[in-house]
Amino acid sequence: MTPIKFRPENINNKEEFGHLESDTVIYRNQSECLSVQYERLTQLVRFHRTPNKSAEATHSAIVQTIESLPTELIKSVTFDRGTEGAWHWKLRLDYGIDTFHCDGYCSWQKGGVENVNGIIRRYLPISTDLSQYSDGDLMAIQEKINNRPRKSLGWKTPNETYREILNSSNVHQVVHC
Repeated sequence: MTPIKFRPENINNKEEFGHLESDTVIYRNQSECLSVQYERLTQLVRFHRTPNKSAEATHSAIVQTIESLPTELIKSVTFDRGTEGAWHWKLRLDYGIDTFHCDGYCSWQKGGVENVNGIIRRYLPISTDLSQYSDGDLMAIQEKINNRPRKSLGWKTPNETYREILNSSNVHQVVHC
């Protein structure tokens, strides 16, 4: 594991697209959870239902996120020290993506995704039974979050900022749903 203290300044300063933070949102009395990925520059959010918070399930969700974006633009993923990030090495091997890990008990070091988890909780509180939500319902919530204007983005939405990045990089997005 590469400690977060070795994460380059261009990632810390949000200078380029393609640096993700990952976390898991768990729900009371069920193993099913959400794997959440947050892109630092645009604040774009992707989340996926997983059967549990295992490393395998989390890896699968992150691959879905990577493949929903222009793969060549994804450069790094930052995890906390939870077991769900144990397959980080597969991202390096399969995609050439750098991975970083927060210091123990310092999940605030990936504060963007932690903040988004709080926004997700407004729509899906801890007592939510995820089995009552279809994948379409979850996608609708994700897009509500991605279409909320953010002061830190000059009152643009993450989706608007993401489209600007795509247009300026001459990369064509292939959407994998």
